[in-house]
Amino acid sequence: MNAIGRRARVLVLGVALAASANSLRNGFVYDDVHVVVEDARLHVLNPAAIFTSQYWPPEVGNDPLYRPVTSLSLAIDWRLGGGKPLLFHTVNVALHVAVVALVLALASLVLPPAAAVVAALLFAVHPVHAEAVANVVGRAELLAAVGYLAAVLAFVRYGTRERGGVAGPAIVFAASAIAVGAKEHALTLPAALLLVDAAIALANHERPASRLRRSWPLWAAALLACGLYLWLRSRAVSAELAPGLVAPGLEGTTAAQRFIVMLPAYALWARLMLLPVVLSADYSPNVLQPTLTPGLGHLAGLALLAGAVVLAWRLRRRVPAVTLGLMWFATTAAVAANVVVPTGVLAAERTLYLPSVGAAVALAGLWSLVAGGPRLWWVTATALALLAVRTVERNTLWRDNESFFPRLAREAPASYRMHAVRGWWEFRRGNVAEAERLYRAALAIQPLDPAVLAELGSWYLRFGLYAPADRYLTLALRVDSTRSGAAERAIIAR
Repeated sequence: MNAIGRRARVLVLGVALAASANSLRNGFVYDDVHVVVEDARLHVLNPAAIFTSQYWPPEVGNDPLYRPVTSLSLAIDWRLGGGKPLLFHTVNVALHVAVVALVLALASLVLPPAAAVVAALLFAVHPVHAEAVANVVGRAELLAAVGYLAAVLAFVRYGTRERGGVAGPAIVFAASAIAVGAKEHALTLPAALLLVDAAIALANHERPASRLRRSWPLWAAALLACGLYLWLRSRAVSAELAPGLVAPGLEGTTAAQRFIVMLPAYALWARLMLLPVVLSADYSPNVLQPTLTPGLGHLAGLALLAGAVVLAWRLRRRVPAVTLGLMWFATTAAVAANVVVPTGVLAAERTLYLPSVGAAVALAGLWSLVAGGPRLWWVTATALALLAVRTVERNTLWRDNESFFPRLAREAPASYRMHAVRGWWEFRRGNVAEAERLYRAALAIQPLDPAVLAELGSWYLRFGLYAPADRYLTLALRVDSTRSGAAERAIIAR
């Protein structure tokens, strides 16, 4: 490990805190209302109930997402903070600062001190992280990242010891359990550990197999944590890994077809990492248009993937940090990539929180190739300052619902989901006519989204409009027969 001075560590953590501190003024916005404010399960601190139920409130519908560590942390915040948003946001900021500290430690394993500091600073101020840090439900990303990085660092530390013990495997197991219990994409952790182990072996001119002979108990501990999570999930929610609600355009597709459909999203990821000026809280159709018909977005995504592979291969010996960073991104984004299994979203900025650790390390590795001279430092400082300003501004998106929804409409005017969530908000405010217009605009773009159909039917039922309630709830059931809540409401509507 390359030594990082105390002043540098204080600088990095101070910048991370400064870039996220204004989010402490935020309230409960968007999904926070469903997941925190209106979920009575979290208002009573009952760990047994949390570990035996799904993440989303049952009122929203059956959902196989299982995030007990995240749910438990939110329940603790509700108990300690009296249901006020300040404690929730304080914990989010503290977790982000902790993640930045772990990123600095990881970067110092593969980069010179100056480049490691640049990597951590880039991660600390990157605007794409605002959704994970400034919105309460981003807690899942933050907790998963803390556990994931802690497991990797413990794996590296204890994997170098000739004689094993119980401390190393115990720490790796605990950190891995936190990660996978926070969010399911941390199931990629065993693969990431093998990747890091191989990278360190190559950097030290060792055979990867020789390191694995020493570190296999640590790897097995992470695998055991993942297995325990899947067992608990199978008992509480579902034994199937695929989500109940699949993103539009991915229904009934094979892995190869999903890879083609997702190519424009991969190009979007690259743009968000390299030029995060234009951001959006929603990338649903028709912001991204899922199609198998090749277009410019598909070509751009394919070219970027090919370029990343070539770059990783060419620099594997000269700057192994670049190779490790790119492979980290690919590994940790494997779930969000929608290839192995389809998920409920095509793309979301919050899902880039953990993968962007790899992007920061890779970019800092490239930076180290040209490092030297005060001019580069001035350019670097200016770029980081601009990113920090953008992050501070972006944090305000999640201030309150009154400002969030109009801004969402400006950012994603083509999104069907934007119309639906604005319709949900207008119904809550009692603006029935405007809410109907927005929901119908959403269904004009995506006519068979079962969640939107069920939401609209439920609102009609709440307002005593039984005929349209029955129509939309019944249609939601025809599209997705697992929506038991919709079935019950359809019976009531009749």
